[in-house]
Amino acid sequence: MDNLKFSIELSIIIPCYNVEDYIEQCLNSILQQDILPKEILCIDDGSTDNTANIIKRYCETHTHIKYIYQENQGVSQARNTGLKSATSQYIQFVDPDDILHSKLLFYFFEIYNLNKNIELFYFENLSFQEFQIIEHKTKISNKVKKFLSGNDLFTHLINIKKYPGACWKYIFRKDRLDIKFEGRNHEDHLITLHVILSSKLCYYFEKPLYFYRKRSNSLTNKKKISKEYICLLSNVINKCTQYVQHINFLQNNTKIEYINHLRSDFIFNIDIYYRYREKPTIIKVYIHFFNRFFIKHKLKTLSNILYIIRYSRKNNVPLEHFIFFIKVAFNKNINSMSHKIISLLN
Repeated sequence: MDNLKFSIELSIIIPCYNVEDYIEQCLNSILQQDILPKEILCIDDGSTDNTANIIKRYCETHTHIKYIYQENQGVSQARNTGLKSATSQYIQFVDPDDILHSKLLFYFFEIYNLNKNIELFYFENLSFQEFQIIEHKTKISNKVKKFLSGNDLFTHLINIKKYPGACWKYIFRKDRLDIKFEGRNHEDHLITLHVILSSKLCYYFEKPLYFYRKRSNSLTNKKKISKEYICLLSNVINKCTQYVQHINFLQNNTKIEYINHLRSDFIFNIDIYYRYREKPTIIKVYIHFFNRFFIKHKLKTLSNILYIIRYSRKNNVPLEHFIFFIKVAFNKNINSMSHKIISLLN
């Protein structure tokens, strides 16, 4: 069975944790590709359900599927384990509850045959509900854009407001993945940012080739999120912001657009946090000033101080918070503002 299709120099890494309801559909969508990957590495991150047995059953009939077990350490370490074991020139990360379009690897192979120096292949995705039946074999037009650098691709995605942090929207050349995944939430944002900005020849497939399942109990789809989650998100945003600020070849307006996207996402998650509870007035005040200082970039000290005075009088802002805003107007320290907002979450 393994020899019926041509194999491409690609390792697909699937971090798996208690996904017995989804892993078969995911694996089938890979096995039904016109061109198969060299290997499919299923990293079992200490599953306690039937995930391991399902994967092992596939291994019996498909020699390029490999089962690797590790004690539960989270998705970051599972991906790192997969990278250590991968033997191919290219890497694709696939989440175990998602589905690939049947032509994804075919289109990548077509581009690879045109130019074997390709370092990054980026494609669009579509979301679907948890148990929705998705048709992943539909015909799709081959619409591809070529970029001579990851900087050019990144700038294009920022301009059209489609830049993602998720690592499953790319096929990477392995030698570009020279930093490790860390953390448990949004752990791939810094990795993808690093890889795209350090890559040379890139291609962008403008149609969806990946189907992302919106699970009701997944971390990214929970309607209720924790204070710890927002704190971790804030740390990721700070790291990504610092990273792009030190990239000399990146245009300043592109940096600003990207950083604004990150900061807006922070505020968006604060709103989700308060979806089912009352948002305190003081939190609304902090978000108002956060938007003014760090998203609208109104950073002129004197005008901000005058604005703080007028706003505070009109809205009866307590003295301790008024003093804090005055300090931020001087030091422009977004980290102190973010940490203060998180500390005030009830």
